[in-house]
Amino acid sequence: MLHFKNMIVGSVSAGCLGLGLIGCTKLPDGVLDRKEMAGLLADIHKGESVVEMQRGIYASDSMKKVVKQSILLKHGITQAQLDTSFVWYGNHIEDYISVYEDVIKSLEEELKTAKGNKSHSPVFAEGDSIDIWPMSHTYKLSDKDILQNITFEIPKDNTWENGDNYILQFKLVNSRQKVPQFKSIIYARYDDGRVEFRPSTAFNRDWLRVRLVTDSTKMPESVFGSISYQLGQGENVYLDSVSLVRTRNRKDTYFERNGQRTIMFPDTVK
Repeated sequence: MLHFKNMIVGSVSAGCLGLGLIGCTKLPDGVLDRKEMAGLLADIHKGESVVEMQRGIYASDSMKKVVKQSILLKHGITQAQLDTSFVWYGNHIEDYISVYEDVIKSLEEELKTAKGNKSHSPVFAEGDSIDIWPMSHTYKLSDKDILQNITFEIPKDNTWENGDNYILQFKLVNSRQKVPQFKSIIYARYDDGRVEFRPSTAFNRDWLRVRLVTDSTKMPESVFGSISYQLGQGENVYLDSVSLVRTRNRKDTYFERNGQRTIMFPDTVK
C-alpha cells in the first residue's frame, strides 16, 4: 500500500505542478468538498481495479464507460462537476494530497474488512444500473427551434431483464419561466400490442424526472420517449445532465406501475 500511496502522490504532483501552487481557499461553486472528492476518488480507484482484474469483461471502451458512469451516478455527480473539481484541486496541491490521504485510508480500511472474504464480488457488473441515454447529455435550446422536442428510442438487447426500471431525467438551466413548460415521457412497447407509458409531473429544484417500471413477466421490445418544451420569445435555456438510467427490478418501485397508463394496438398482436 505504501507503493500505491507513493504512486498516487507522485502522479498527482506531476500533473498539478504545471498548473501552479495556490494556497487553500474557499471552494467555489461546482467543486466537490474534501469528503465528496475522497469518496468519489476511492470508488474510481476501485472501479479501475475491477477493470484491470477483469479485462475480458471490460475490454471494450463502452464497458469501461459503464464503470465510470456507474460511479458518477452513485455519487450523483456529473462529468462537468468532476472536471471542474480536478482543475481546482490541481491548482491547490496541498488540498489534493490531503484528499488522497483520506482516499488511501478508506481503501486500506476496506482491504482489512474484505481480507479473507473470498466470496466478495465486484461492485460493478455488466447490466447493472447504467446510463443508456444514446445522445448528447447537454443541450442548448432556443425559441427558434423548429421542432421543440428531443426524441429517443432504444431497442432491447441481451442485457435487458424483465421488470427493469427506466428513469429519464435532466436539469434545466437559465430558464426565465416561473413554471417551465417542459414535459418528458417514457414508453415501453411489448410484442402483444401493449404500450405502457408515464408522463413527467413537476420540476423538483430544477430537475425533471420520470420513472417507467416495466412488466416483471414480459420484456418490452423497445423503450422510447421524448422531451418537449415551449420557450418564451428570445429565450435560450440549457438542459444539463440528461440521462436515461436503467436499474433492475425493484420491490420498492414496482407499485408505481399502478400509476402508469396503457394503450393497446390489437392489429400488432402476433
